[in-house]
Amino acid sequence: MKNLVRYNNIEYFMPFLFGNDLYIQILDKLLENEINPVKYVYGSPYCEWGIGGRPTNFILNNLNIIERYFQTLKTKYNIIPNLTFTNLNVSEKLNDEYSNNLLDIAYSLDCRFIVSTEELYNHIKSRYPQAKMHCSVIIPSIRITEEKDFNETKFYNEMLDKYEVVVVRPEYIMDNIDRLDKLLSDISRVEVLINAYCHYNCPHYRAHYNSMAELDRRKNLDDIGFDTEDNGETFSLCPKFKKGYRSIHLSDEQVSRIIDLGVQKLKIQGRSLRFSYLFDHLYKNFFNNEYSKEEIRNKIDKICAEILQNDRKAALFLNL
Repeated sequence: MKNLVRYNNIEYFMPFLFGNDLYIQILDKLLENEINPVKYVYGSPYCEWGIGGRPTNFILNNLNIIERYFQTLKTKYNIIPNLTFTNLNVSEKLNDEYSNNLLDIAYSLDCRFIVSTEELYNHIKSRYPQAKMHCSVIIPSIRITEEKDFNETKFYNEMLDKYEVVVVRPEYIMDNIDRLDKLLSDISRVEVLINAYCHYNCPHYRAHYNSMAELDRRKNLDDIGFDTEDNGETFSLCPKFKKGYRSIHLSDEQVSRIIDLGVQKLKIQGRSLRFSYLFDHLYKNFFNNEYSKEEIRNKIDKICAEILQNDRKAALFLNL
């Protein structure tokens, strides 16, 4: 019988932390007879360090519940939480009490931290020199638009000397797909975002994150001029759906190629997507397409119904 999962020997980074985490339980049951490649989930509750990634309404002051959440993910599901700290202006908030307390709890449970500024990297390392850090794709995406002489290959190799994992821009993958193993010093520690929402070499990257930070603070879509697409994705300033848009979603052939070259870590985006729309991304990028979309969806719906029958509030977080 063919496997449900498309790729072997791959670690997936999934957008299930503090959102859509019902998928964690579903995939655990669905893949009980094969290896589950979901090794990391990423996200953040609302906190000063996390502002600017994907807008979230998840606000929780009870850190004891968050601690139990992380413990459940690690002990029951063998999944490592990755906290996304993506505030580009975090230098003004390094002493934020809630964020530092969240850091303390996460570090005590061997969670990991995705950061987008040197200031926060240094702050976390000053408190916890052994903290495992991931270099966010935000950093090169902004630098390549703002620094005329930015050497992207040199940057990634320097970051591989500092970080456990480095997230590489999809555009860099596309432009160098046949020589990644020669350009990057350790391709096994490179994480590739395979379904990025933006368009090729978008010039508005900093503006995107500043806008999302503002949305996170104000929670009012209309106030700051966002365009919301029918599929539940939210964007600002990005003409991605207009004529001439070049997608940076990696094709099946491109993903297969980078795996052949030694890439072991794939990231799927979608923290802000509704449950059903996220399935579309999972089917395209995670499941074996020898199964039809209907077959996979029916399996998921059946498991989901069984879980909800036992508990109407079946998200992991709501059970703690």
